[in-house]
Amino acid sequence: MKRAFRIFFILFVVACVNSCAKPEFLYESEKLSPNGYSQYKTYAFQPTTDTAFTKMFDKQNLQKLMSAAAVRELSKKGMTRDTVHPDCFFTYRLIVNRTYAANQQQHVEYNPNVYTPAFDNDAKIYVFSSDNKPVVYAGKMSIDTLREGSLVIDMIDPKTGAVVWRSSMQGKTLETFQQPSEAGVNEVIHYMFKKFPK
Repeated sequence: MKRAFRIFFILFVVACVNSCAKPEFLYESEKLSPNGYSQYKTYAFQPTTDTAFTKMFDKQNLQKLMSAAAVRELSKKGMTRDTVHPDCFFTYRLIVNRTYAANQQQHVEYNPNVYTPAFDNDAKIYVFSSDNKPVVYAGKMSIDTLREGSLVIDMIDPKTGAVVWRSSMQGKTLETFQQPSEAGVNEVIHYMFKKFPK
């Protein structure tokens, strides 16, 4: 019995750690070019005019981290950066909102009917009957501050102005009041370019 309880406890702890340790992100990729991608060998970055996220993030530092990560990922795909005559442009849009979530854990308690035997040396008997209704107690309330947002990277054909490839990321994480780290940006950009056509 003790061994079964220990195994259950370990599995429960592992499940909690895996579910709470890291926020989940959703990545998607779309191929939108009707003629394939063999003609795209060089690229350049197109600056974004979006400033909605600058209330939370330093735009100049974020763009520096994103462009460095994108150069590494595109180099792996065999593309070369060319700011004079690029075959395509890459640009991005970032939307970040601050949201709040109220959590209040509740616990249920049963007050069992107790049958006391006639003799004191006999053990008490606890009986759970249909009229023994559970009582719900509200636990301590906590309010979490969250950052929820989406990042879209577009690959644009300069001749037609059409988007020929798009990658997007949506996610939610706890507010940390910190600027995006280099490791975090590298991870996001890596997964966003993972399905980029070679």
